[in-house]
Amino acid sequence: MTDAPLSGLKVLDFSLNLPGPYATMVLASLGCEVVKIEPPRGDPARHIGALFPLLNRGKKSVLLDLRDPKSNAHLKALVQRSDILVEGFRPGVMARLGCGPEQAMAWNPRLIYCSISAFGQEGPRRSEPGHDLNLQALTGLCHLERDRTGAPRASVLPVADLSAAMAAVVSINAALLQRERTGEGRVLDVAMADALAHWTTTWAAGVDLLAPLRSTATGKLVSKTPWFKEIDRQRLYALPHYGLYGCRDGRWLAIGVVDEHRFWTALCTELGMHRTAKLPVPARAVLGRLIRKRIALHLRTRSRAHWLERFAGAGVPVTAVTQPKDVLDDPQLAGRELRNRAPLPGAESLRGPVPALGADTEAVLRSLPG
Repeated sequence: MTDAPLSGLKVLDFSLNLPGPYATMVLASLGCEVVKIEPPRGDPARHIGALFPLLNRGKKSVLLDLRDPKSNAHLKALVQRSDILVEGFRPGVMARLGCGPEQAMAWNPRLIYCSISAFGQEGPRRSEPGHDLNLQALTGLCHLERDRTGAPRASVLPVADLSAAMAAVVSINAALLQRERTGEGRVLDVAMADALAHWTTTWAAGVDLLAPLRSTATGKLVSKTPWFKEIDRQRLYALPHYGLYGCRDGRWLAIGVVDEHRFWTALCTELGMHRTAKLPVPARAVLGRLIRKRIALHLRTRSRAHWLERFAGAGVPVTAVTQPKDVLDDPQLAGRELRNRAPLPGAESLRGPVPALGADTEAVLRSLPG
């Protein structure tokens, strides 16, 4: 991958499971050589279905027991040859293993040292354990996902892990650019809580269909009407033209109209709801239940294929509801070859094999100086 944006850069990857390995997979797809350091028992993700192959294809696996003092010389040499180090342990663990940021930067001042943890390297929660669900709960996502009874729910997608991984990739690339200017490396503190909290607070503050009905002092709804509480819970999904609908053949489609008047008008025209087309967005939210029922009745009269063709011709943002196993067969996504590469411009396919545990240990250690 000599033409990839980060071709020639070397990554030393101590991370396990999802956040770190996803980040280093992206870096590998952008051209980096990734050496994955695994403990004697290997990455636990090796035993979780297809996750490990998806995240670690094209990397090199080196078995290194950091608790064994005999590994220190190899560890130092690996750090000295690397441009980027990624680790995903709780704060202080890498230091106890002999490769904390101070030690690593002393060995290699040009190193970009990236730590990914639940809560970050500083603060009262720094030493607490935490996985994706804990971060979803703490950052408000479970509240945003709450059901009709008001009970909080979690997202099936591990958004804390994935948002932190992409934050790490962005931070690493920014640090690499800074290194080009200063010649110096940098220590990066990426927290899953930070990444997801930024997303949830931005979304919660920026999408509020009932803003005029809130107290300026408390931010709470002035009205106690149950439907207003429902609108507040649903956010954009309170709009009848932003949601999922079933068709006559039992298949589903997604209507993704937000506040675009032209899309709303076109949708109403295709459904024969001409009077409804004149309603402004606030009225559509308040009357959402009634309008949703009308839309649902119309869509159940025809197959999904029929409606997809009709809406495509009218320029309405409507798509099929697809299962993950079929996603990459979509003509648009298939053409972009996402099966083996990161979803970033300039990323290339990772066609190397999935490394067996420790498969590259001898070759990599033999290549080290000294």
